[in-house]
Amino acid sequence: MKKGLLLLAFLTFAAAAQAQIGVRAGIGSSNFSNGDVQRGFNSLIRPHFGVYYGMEATEKLTVEPGLFFAGKGMSTISNTTKKEFDESLSYLDIPVLARYAITPAINVFAGPQAGFLLARSYTTVDEKITDTAPVGGYEIGGVFGVGYKLTSGVNFQASYDFGIVPFKYFQADVNNTVLKLSIGYTIPSK
Repeated sequence: MKKGLLLLAFLTFAAAAQAQIGVRAGIGSSNFSNGDVQRGFNSLIRPHFGVYYGMEATEKLTVEPGLFFAGKGMSTISNTTKKEFDESLSYLDIPVLARYAITPAINVFAGPQAGFLLARSYTTVDEKITDTAPVGGYEIGGVFGVGYKLTSGVNFQASYDFGIVPFKYFQADVNNTVLKLSIGYTIPSK
């Protein structure tokens, strides 16, 4: 038992010694996905920003949990009012990515993501509604993408976020989809 605890403490210390904290921000082209219905939606450009914590598991594999504000949503014309509207949703996203280094500079990544609805803004020419009741409060999804990092700690990535478990948008089951471009900075570890 003592050897097991000692080994666990050593592995935790080793992982923390190799851990790196960083910040990342960018823009995303967001939309709803719901089979054929998506053809009626237009994308919205929304920001995202947050922090990540990279823990080196092996020389090539890093586990990277994060905490991000992520703008999502879509734009379309209402079937009932015939007016164009923007549905802007703000989420707290918590991804847990596995990042694999193909080369020292180029990596690919994928992993699950949980998102929690923080705010809603339904906007037309005439009105703005912020009631979150018609929208599901959370979503379960995934992320995959490719990254490029410089030796200075600056990094760039392109990723795709997608819903796996649909959430309710009024009476419809939908998923968020977001194509993101990001720039980040990994704080050098001492």
